[in-house]
Amino acid sequence: MIRKVMTVVLALGVCTTGALGGLYAVGAVGLPDAGLADNEWGEVTDERIEVISTVWIDNPNPGIELEDVTLEYDLAMNDVDLANGSVDGVAVPSGNSTTEIRTDLRYERLPSWWVSHVRNDEVSELAADVTAHASLGPLSGSPTYTHEDEIETDLETMIEESLAAHEGEHSLSPVQTGSGPQRELVEPTVEIRDTDAEWGEVTENRTELHLTFEVHNPNAYPLPTPALTGEMEFNEQMVAQWDAHEVELLDAAYDTTIPPRSTREITFVASMDNDDVVSWFATHVDNEEVTDAEMRAQLAMNINGETVTIPEDGDAIRCNYDMRTAIFVDQEAGLEQRGCEVMPWATPDGDAFDDRDGGLDLTDWNATESDGTNETESDESGSDGPLRIGI
Repeated sequence: MIRKVMTVVLALGVCTTGALGGLYAVGAVGLPDAGLADNEWGEVTDERIEVISTVWIDNPNPGIELEDVTLEYDLAMNDVDLANGSVDGVAVPSGNSTTEIRTDLRYERLPSWWVSHVRNDEVSELAADVTAHASLGPLSGSPTYTHEDEIETDLETMIEESLAAHEGEHSLSPVQTGSGPQRELVEPTVEIRDTDAEWGEVTENRTELHLTFEVHNPNAYPLPTPALTGEMEFNEQMVAQWDAHEVELLDAAYDTTIPPRSTREITFVASMDNDDVVSWFATHVDNEEVTDAEMRAQLAMNINGETVTIPEDGDAIRCNYDMRTAIFVDQEAGLEQRGCEVMPWATPDGDAFDDRDGGLDLTDWNATESDGTNETESDESGSDGPLRIGI
């Protein structure tokens, strides 16, 4: 009797399997399909950034609810894995339905993503994968859907535009040249002819910024190499800060001057701590992917023991921007300058120059001792070569 029952059960199982297989073959039943309906940012704290993903599931089987479906989610930018998670035991009714997967960004992976983003000209290839593991009787499958997007930022452009606000002719505070009967009070003029900014070396810990000024000296006397102070603040989070005390020359002695009527290209190398970039990114996400960016910068020279600045009177130039991205927020990404203005700033003290022999004493300089015509061998093309300064 038991043997007969077992035979019947096995027969029914074989019939059911065969029936489902036949129905699947003719398209009467099928495995579900799944995809990504939406991504959004969830809770943001100092330790976590939550990602909420809405997954759509299409169960094509009328009247059949699928049980124990497992959903998996993976997020990567520039092939750097930033988040993954899964949900088990999902019941999927017939037809279309949605469910949420909540994951956290891997904070420790954000510096690696930042490095890849900068090295790739501030472009990130985003890939969000959704996989549904489902079974229906003897049938099983794991349909996968991938959402791809390209994320761009314009930080280099922002820095470039901020430096450009320094371009033009600047009059410095009067200084005395010569001594005795030959002494003369003059007002130096400095012309910033061009500026540029680009990313330098990028490591897992730090990101370099190369900030270049083309400085022309139209005077009949030399001028010292300037120092640069400045900072960048994103959403009230300091991401870069440098001052004259930290300036080092890379390719020349610090006491190198800008000869009369000549032009020098001077490149400062500022650095950003990548951990500060990660802290900023959290504020950016928490602010609907909008950053209130501010850059402040000042050039300074030490002449006759006194510090003179560009802009004058110890001020700095401050430029403000709105920067938007569209990683998960549906908006137009881009950069918008809100304007630049002169603001009060701390002037570097003399020690910043004395420690590195960066000042210039003109009290003993006499124009008639050069060649009698105030002309020099240097031309305006900057034939003396580029001068690089490290911060």
